[in-house]
Amino acid sequence: MLGAFLVLVMAGGVLVLSGLFKSGTPLTVTNAVLVPMGGSFALTLTIDNPGGPDRLMQVSTEEGHLHLMGAMSSAGLAIPAGSAPSLAMDGAHGMLSGLGEGSDGRLVPVTLTFEVAGDVTTRARIDSAGGMSHDESYVVPEGETAPTVALEAEPGEGGWLIRIATTDFTFDPEAVDQAHVPGTGHGHVYLNGLKLGRVYGGEFRIGALPAGTHQLRVALNTNDHRAYATEAGPIDATVTLTAD
Repeated sequence: MLGAFLVLVMAGGVLVLSGLFKSGTPLTVTNAVLVPMGGSFALTLTIDNPGGPDRLMQVSTEEGHLHLMGAMSSAGLAIPAGSAPSLAMDGAHGMLSGLGEGSDGRLVPVTLTFEVAGDVTTRARIDSAGGMSHDESYVVPEGETAPTVALEAEPGEGGWLIRIATTDFTFDPEAVDQAHVPGTGHGHVYLNGLKLGRVYGGEFRIGALPAGTHQLRVALNTNDHRAYATEAGPIDATVTLTAD
């Protein structure tokens, strides 16, 4: 059974507790932000996992009620080996209630509990300008051809190669953050709701996963990060990954 203990590291000027795998590879949490949403706060952050597969089991704080939103599995959020996923507004994220008034810049202690790495503690900064809409999308208008996307997963040593096939769509990494051009953009990749990152071409590699069945989804996005959609819903595709 893999053991875990804690090591102190400095990240972005904030002291962070990092879980340490038995192999000696630290898992760290950075860029933790709390975004006001009505009377609650959405928690976003980045998980840097250079080690083996793990699971995020829960998020907690002593200053209110914090729980995960958007996770597709009650068994926790799978963290691939060698990955840097994020809790993000357009995927699984934390939701904090009961904090009361929170002014910009206030730091709130947050603990993430991982199956292997154990407890990892950081401080999340309240930032009213740090969020984005949950439902921001680009609905392809009448007269414009809607793109499509399909996925295939090829298992290999240490993970999977995801092949992404599209029609009426061109990946354009040079245009990220630029104005929308119909039929161009990039993809966002999610695992059981957890955002793994962006994809800028026809292939995406994912590391080893905890045992079980996982759903990997790729959604097409415009240059300015709106999700492509039709009246029927988002333009995306899903493939099932099974890890022993």
